[in-house]
Amino acid sequence: MSRNRGQGPTTYAASPRLYSEMVAEDRRLRLAGYEIYRFGGWELTRPDSPQVISDFFTELLTRHKKPTP
Repeated sequence: MSRNRGQGPTTYAASPRLYSEMVAEDRRLRLAGYEIYRFGGWELTRPDSPQVISDFFTELLTRHKKPTP
């Protein structure tokens, strides 16, 4: 995402180049045997984000049969 700081309000625009780099890295990691789980910035800034993250890791650990705290 690129940020345009001209006269007036700040606007944001998607960057196809940066997105392409990100998905290429995602493919490389998956081919290397890694599982990729992404969080969006908005998810991490919500008031309930600690619960969202906790729920995710509880579910992930359950999936892999690891005990949860």
